[in-house]
Amino acid sequence: MRSAEFHANRRLLRFTVSCFVLLAVPATWATQEARTPNQQTAPSTATDINLNFPTLRGSVDTLRVHGITRNGIPVLPASLSVRALSPGVIEIISQKSEVADWEFRAADTSPVFGFGERFNTLNQQDSIVKNVVRDIPFAKGSSSYAPIPFFMSLRGYGLWLDTYSEASFDLNVTSRPDIVIRLTGDHLRLVFFEGPRFATILQRFTALTGRSKLPPYWAFAPWKSRNWHPDMAAVYEDIEKYRALGLPASVLVLDSPWATNYNTFEVNQKQFTDPEAMVAKTKRLGFKLCLWLTPFVNVATDTPSEPELIGKIPLGPATNFEAGEEGGFFLKTSSGDVYLTDWWKGRGAMVDFANPAARNWWRQQVRKAVQLGASAFKDDDGEGNFLGEVRFSDGEDPRVVRNRYAVLYNQTMQEVIDTDLHGDGVLLYRSGSVGSTNLPFLWAGDNEANFSSENGLPGVVLAGLNAGLSGISMWTNDLGGYIKSPGSAPDPVLFVRWTEFAAFSPVMQLHSGVNLGPWDYGARALDIFRQYSRLHMSLFPYRYNAAQESARTGMPIMRALVLLHQDDHQASQTIDEYYFGPDLLVAPVLSPASQRSVYLPAGDWISYWSGERLHGQQTIVVDASLDRLPLFVRSGAVIPKIPDDVMTLVPGDSSQSPTVQHLDDRREYEIYPGPHSILTDFEGRVLSFSPGPSNTVMIEGPEAKVTLIWRFEQPTSATMNGKVLDLRRLQDGASVTVSHHDRTSVIWH
Repeated sequence: MRSAEFHANRRLLRFTVSCFVLLAVPATWATQEARTPNQQTAPSTATDINLNFPTLRGSVDTLRVHGITRNGIPVLPASLSVRALSPGVIEIISQKSEVADWEFRAADTSPVFGFGERFNTLNQQDSIVKNVVRDIPFAKGSSSYAPIPFFMSLRGYGLWLDTYSEASFDLNVTSRPDIVIRLTGDHLRLVFFEGPRFATILQRFTALTGRSKLPPYWAFAPWKSRNWHPDMAAVYEDIEKYRALGLPASVLVLDSPWATNYNTFEVNQKQFTDPEAMVAKTKRLGFKLCLWLTPFVNVATDTPSEPELIGKIPLGPATNFEAGEEGGFFLKTSSGDVYLTDWWKGRGAMVDFANPAARNWWRQQVRKAVQLGASAFKDDDGEGNFLGEVRFSDGEDPRVVRNRYAVLYNQTMQEVIDTDLHGDGVLLYRSGSVGSTNLPFLWAGDNEANFSSENGLPGVVLAGLNAGLSGISMWTNDLGGYIKSPGSAPDPVLFVRWTEFAAFSPVMQLHSGVNLGPWDYGARALDIFRQYSRLHMSLFPYRYNAAQESARTGMPIMRALVLLHQDDHQASQTIDEYYFGPDLLVAPVLSPASQRSVYLPAGDWISYWSGERLHGQQTIVVDASLDRLPLFVRSGAVIPKIPDDVMTLVPGDSSQSPTVQHLDDRREYEIYPGPHSILTDFEGRVLSFSPGPSNTVMIEGPEAKVTLIWRFEQPTSATMNGKVLDLRRLQDGASVTVSHHDRTSVIWH
C-alpha cells in the first residue's frame, strides 16, 4: 500500500491506494467546464475520476468515470469521497441527502458480464439492463428474479453499484462510447474492482458482499417435488417409488398448498389426515421435508384450481391475518391502511420485513412448520412487482428499497434455519439480490417445458451461468420445466436432456407444474434419469469440494468459459458450455438433435465416455445419443466420488429403514491419464497422484475405505505399503480397494 494525493477543485484529497503485483494503481481527479442551460445556478465544474488498473498484457489501462449528476446537476469533487477499501478495491461514495435521481458514465465499449441471474445471453453489451426483481412467467428477455448491480468488463475490471433501487445500465445503446448508469437513491456508492482476471474480480466482489454459505450434506442429494400433493397417498407415491426404483434423493418438497390457508403454517389435516405419520415415514425412507411459503397472509383465498383440493381450503381470511393486522406486521398504504394485493392464490397482506417486530412474528409462524418436521423452506414470490405504493415501517422510500424486500424475506427465513434448526436446514428461494444471494439455493423460477430460447432449457442454462458470473454459486432449476399445458403429452427427449443438464448443476431438483414424475416419460427415459441421478449423487464429494471453494473464494460451481478464459475470443463467445467445478467440461444438448459442436478451451481433455484424448483450443463435433451428455475431464484430474448405490445423504439413525443405503465411509477416486496432480477432498483427505517412473498415489488424512479407479489405463499390479493388492479389471480400466488409515502409499505398474 502507498499513499497518493488527488487534486479536486483546489482541495487535496488523501487516501491509500492498492498495489497489484508491481504496479501502483492510483485514481486521479479531473474537472471540466459544465453547461446546463436549464439550471441557472449550476456549478461551474463537473467531476471526472480516472481509475487505473492492470491489464492481461501487463500494461496499465484507465477507466474514466464522468458525467456524475444528481437531479441533472453536475456533482462537485468536494461532494465525493474516494478511498481504497482493500487491495484492488476502490470506493467512490457521495454524501447522503434527500432521495434523488443520479446518473454517471463509464467510458467503455467492451463486452460486459454479470448483472445477476439473466436468461437472455452472457455478454450484455448493446442492451439496457434493469436492476429489478421481477417475476415474468413466460418469455423472460433480460428480466431477472435475482438482479445483481455488478458487472465485469472484458477490459479487466469490475463495477458494483451498491443499490436496491431499480437502477438501469445503458450499455452503449444511447451513448456509443459510454456505459450510462442511472439510479434513484439518497446517495451514490460505486465500488471498482481491479482484475485483470475475472476470477480475481469475483473474489474481491464476493469478499465484500458475501460468499455462499455451505448447506448440510443432505441438501446436495436430488430433490423430489411436484406442484401439489393432493393427499398423503401422493406423498407416499413419491417417496416409495423413488426407493423402489433405485432413485437417489434426500429432500421431498411439499409445494402449494399444504397448510390450512396462505400462510398459516398449520398443516391442513383435510389434505393430510395423519401428518405425524406422514412426516415419520418420510424420515424413515431417508428424506428431509421442505415446505413451500410466500410472504402473503391472505384476507381472501381463491377457489383452488386443483379439483382434489376444492372444499379443503377455506376461502376467507387466514387464521393469523387478524393477529398480523393488529400487531402492525404488514406493509401499509400511504394512508396507513394495510396494503392488500392480488396474487395467484387470492388477496393478501405482505409482511413488513423491515419491521423487526414483524420479522420476529413471522419467525414464530414459521416455527410451527419446524415443529411439524420441516428442515427446508421454499421461499416463493417476494418480487418487487407485487409491491405497489407501499409504506415501510422504517420510512424508506419504496423506490430505493423495492428490491430489498426479497432480501429481507430470505434473511428472515435463514434466521429460522440458523436458530431453530441450528444450521441443519436450507433455503430454496426464487428472488433476491445482494444480501441474500449468498444463501443456498436460488432456483430459476418458472420456465417452460420446451427447447425455446425464450423461456425453455437454453435460457435456464444461461441463467445458471450468469448467476455464477455475478457471485451466486448455489443455484438450481426445475428439472423438466415447470410450465406445461395440462393434458399435453410428456416429452421424453426434453426430459432426458434437461436431466443431463440438471445432473451437472449444484442441485438436481425435479419439479413439474402438472405433477409429472420421472416414471411418466417412458421406460427408456426413466432408465436414463436413474443413470444421471446416480451419477449426480456419486459426484457429491466433487460438488461439495467445489462448494467449499465457492465459500472460500467466490468461484461458482458452474463456470462460464469466459470466467476462466477471458483472453480467448472463442471461449468468451461460448454461451452453452461450462466448467462444472475445476475439472469437468459440460456441453448440454439444448435441442432434439443428436449431435452438437463443442469448443474445448486451453488444456488437454479426455472424453468421459470413451477416453478419447483431445487437445484444447479447438471446436469439435460430438455425437450425442439420447443417453450421452457431451462431457470431458481435464487430463490428469482426480475426481472424488461415492459409490452409486448411496440413496440418501441424510445421516442414518435407528428410526430409518435399513434398506435405504446412507452415506458411509466408502470413498472412490477416479484417476485420469495425465500429469501429476494433488487433490484435497471435502473431508480434508489429500491424494497426491504421481504417474511416470514412480506411479504412486499417496493418501493422507481421515481414514476411509478407499477405492482407486484408473480410468482408460490398465495397470497390471498394485501394492499398498509393500503389500500386493487385489487388482480388479474394469471395462475401461482397473481398481483397487484399500483400508486407509493416516497415510497410505499405493504403487502400481
